[in-house]
Amino acid sequence: MSVALVGSVVGGGLGFVFGVAMARLLHQRDFGLIVLAVNLLTAGAAVTIAGADYAAIRHVAAARTPGGKRGAMVAPIRLVMLLNLCVAAAAAIFAGPISRDVLGQPDFARVLRAAALTLPLTVLAQMFSACLSGLEQARGELVRKIVEQGGRIALGVLVISLGFGVVGATLSMAGAAAAAAVAVGYTLWRSLPRGGVTDRTSSRVVFRFAWPQAIANVATQLWVVAALVILSRSTDARTVALFGAAFAISQLPLLVYNAFTYRFSPAIARLWDRGENEALDQLLRSVTRWVAMFAVPLYAVAIALPGSLLQIYGPGYRPAAVALTLMTIATLLNALAGPVERALIMTGFVKLEMATNLVATVFIVGVAVVLTPRYGLVGAAVSVLLYTVVRNIAKTYLLYRRVRMTALSFALLRPLIAATVASLLVAVIARFTSLGLSLPGTAALAVLLIVAYVFVLVRVIGISNVDRRTLRLAFRPSALTTTMSDPTMG
Repeated sequence: MSVALVGSVVGGGLGFVFGVAMARLLHQRDFGLIVLAVNLLTAGAAVTIAGADYAAIRHVAAARTPGGKRGAMVAPIRLVMLLNLCVAAAAAIFAGPISRDVLGQPDFARVLRAAALTLPLTVLAQMFSACLSGLEQARGELVRKIVEQGGRIALGVLVISLGFGVVGATLSMAGAAAAAAVAVGYTLWRSLPRGGVTDRTSSRVVFRFAWPQAIANVATQLWVVAALVILSRSTDARTVALFGAAFAISQLPLLVYNAFTYRFSPAIARLWDRGENEALDQLLRSVTRWVAMFAVPLYAVAIALPGSLLQIYGPGYRPAAVALTLMTIATLLNALAGPVERALIMTGFVKLEMATNLVATVFIVGVAVVLTPRYGLVGAAVSVLLYTVVRNIAKTYLLYRRVRMTALSFALLRPLIAATVASLLVAVIARFTSLGLSLPGTAALAVLLIVAYVFVLVRVIGISNVDRRTLRLAFRPSALTTTMSDPTMG
């Protein structure tokens, strides 16, 4: 878990640094084009991976022999790369019409072609990482994110300093993705279980599991792309840059959620296949509770100090403060709902997950068409919030209805109350001092909020004995022997 958490936070942090570096080095309009490129690349990867990453995780985790685990990796990778290359080629060929007629940004064509070159490389690295996750190893994501995001920063800064501009910065992402694919591929090769005959999973089995998730991914990414297209056509590249800056900060606390849920996806599949439903129910509640304990103070920082945090991109980004607050509330609600999406997928209810995404996307795209042209950046942020609310309510209900499990518990109120108290304290200090007007002052306020949160949670409200024991084990592994002999641990 610690490896997954470090990989998610460090990798996501490096991705955030890449965005900040591009905002500082490029004109705000050019940074808006980078925002479009990164989001379209992320959407393209999610669509072309077509749910095969989940298929790889589930089938590799469920396989009981070394040969079966190796064989479960072949068909998903082969299917994904075939689809991926076709989509990348189409994007490169039709880059001009897409940029001019769909996005309303004619200058984006060369940037889109560079992003199309990056697509198959970054997806290959993701598939290698998914196979490692199926082996219940978190090293793949750690290696992938550090190499890819670190490479983006180093190469991006280099090419811009050499005068290659926004196209060069986008091409640098291709080089970083290639390096990540090699690094994760080598890690997977070293970790492959040896022995026995490789028993390949049928492509038909993989397709049957993956196609609903592929449609679900298309629906989810269609929403992201639609929001960007509506915003790009109804405003300008500068507003897209503001949206990108606010969206990036709002996603940072989600790194904790992603680390926990990605790491425990194979465990969900394994427990469900073995019929250990009580253990699975406890796992879902525990993961959600720990996500809340670790991530809630990070959400609180963004909600309490939105304008101050946006200064990291430059003084021209403070107008996105309201949008940042709304989108951070959206990601907070997503985290508090727990890994309901992963639970539906890993327990085999992929079609329900697909239907939820489709309905939510159709509904919210209609809302965005009304709100974004009228209210601009804030309208787009409200659409993001509504989408999160609709999707998570539906999935929480379906998980309880079909599996009789829920990730929610009253224990979630403890970190929420502690974060509220800490946020009010910091907001008052920021209101009556000038600390929030500078980056060092903002950093001091953020540290104060986190310290106040920990104090209120641990010393005032209190945490359960189980959580105390878990924390003690995390920081002092030598306590394991004592804990195992404690009959109250279960």
